[in-house]
Amino acid sequence: MFKVLYDIFSSVKLAIVLLLTLAVTSIVGTIVEQQQDPEKYLREYGETTYKILKFLGFTDVYHSWWYIALLTLLALNLIVCSIKRLPKIWKIAMEPRKTLPPGYEKGLAVSNAITLQASLNEVKEKLLETLRNKRYKAEVSKETEEEVHLFADKNVYARFGVYIVHLGVLIVLIGGLVTAIFGYRGYMNLAEGTSSNLVSFFSGPKIVELPFYVKCNKFKIDFYPSGMPKAYISDLSIIEDGKEVLRKSIEVNHPLKYRGIYFYQASYGQGEAFLRIVSPKGEEIVGVAFGQPVKLGENTYLRIVSLDGNTMSIGIEFIQNGKVQEGVIKPFILYKVPGTDKSFAMVDFKPVFYTGLQVSKDPGTWIVWVGSIILIAGLIVAFFIPHRRIWARIEKKGENRARLVIGGLANKGTEGLATELEEVLGVLKSSYCQNTPKEEES
Repeated sequence: MFKVLYDIFSSVKLAIVLLLTLAVTSIVGTIVEQQQDPEKYLREYGETTYKILKFLGFTDVYHSWWYIALLTLLALNLIVCSIKRLPKIWKIAMEPRKTLPPGYEKGLAVSNAITLQASLNEVKEKLLETLRNKRYKAEVSKETEEEVHLFADKNVYARFGVYIVHLGVLIVLIGGLVTAIFGYRGYMNLAEGTSSNLVSFFSGPKIVELPFYVKCNKFKIDFYPSGMPKAYISDLSIIEDGKEVLRKSIEVNHPLKYRGIYFYQASYGQGEAFLRIVSPKGEEIVGVAFGQPVKLGENTYLRIVSLDGNTMSIGIEFIQNGKVQEGVIKPFILYKVPGTDKSFAMVDFKPVFYTGLQVSKDPGTWIVWVGSIILIAGLIVAFFIPHRRIWARIEKKGENRARLVIGGLANKGTEGLATELEEVLGVLKSSYCQNTPKEEES
């Protein structure tokens, strides 16, 4: 069973299928606006299509269980593929053959032979010096009185460029998983002078309580003569432990950031309700923008969503333990909150504008950036830096005469290797045998 799973996850075909599937689902996530208000989906697609999109997870693709599963499978596939192929690459890179037996040079991509007017030792030392000057790690692999073998290589790490790419992709996937699992996108509606720490998810009834409050000090909106909004600006403060720790005016594309959470100027609306909340500890009047929840108990929230000016009926959403109940209430009537010792009533309404903030937490962003940098570095290594190896055999042909056979291989850019060997031979020729032609070239 283990071998079957190992073979499946080490398959390149599986990687291609997963990548194509992720590409298609990402396209869907681009076409269908993500994490929007259900009312918007109902207006654009109709009730039946919206239910299908929601059931398939297309209204929140990047947080759906199947998208997370695809990312996880791709990460596993990448790890297993890398582990399976690593031993072979390691052996090629780290355990090469270091001698050049007679005839072996014929199998090399580039090879040359030349006879030099110098002793065996002189040629050896000059060749080592020349190769090291060209940043090769050169060594004598075998030496006798009649023959010396040299081996040199450089950029051995280039063999592992593909694994650097794999590491970068893996880190990007991890960043995506961190965001999908721990990140969120939601909204806050704040009227002037109000504050809240409650963020409503765009998709579903989930509400997040921030460890600090956001206060709207002032909201300004300008209109074109046609009535279209020209610009809207929110003056926001971050309140933590009862103290203002940050204040900033935000507008579209200029968010406020605090503790890894971004607050974007996204929309605006009209309507502020005033609720009278009664408990055994007393009572208080709370102002809240339409659409913004108010906490009434543990996992219990109330949201005013509409007001009928003719009948004075108020549309509400009662959210308790992740379940939403829609209802209608009348002003000034005290309603008991189920499961709590509190009651509430709407006692006033003002048709003022409120700011609509998009709240985004993306804890995987910095992980994705790190992975992207590693990925780019890996691509540069994999495509532009060659691993070059050179073998040389120096044969003694007399008291002051030696024959050099030299050749090499490169995993890419053989032309560059050939140029380097020409330069090496040029140094040796200029030192020991000016105007002497090479014996062989292949």
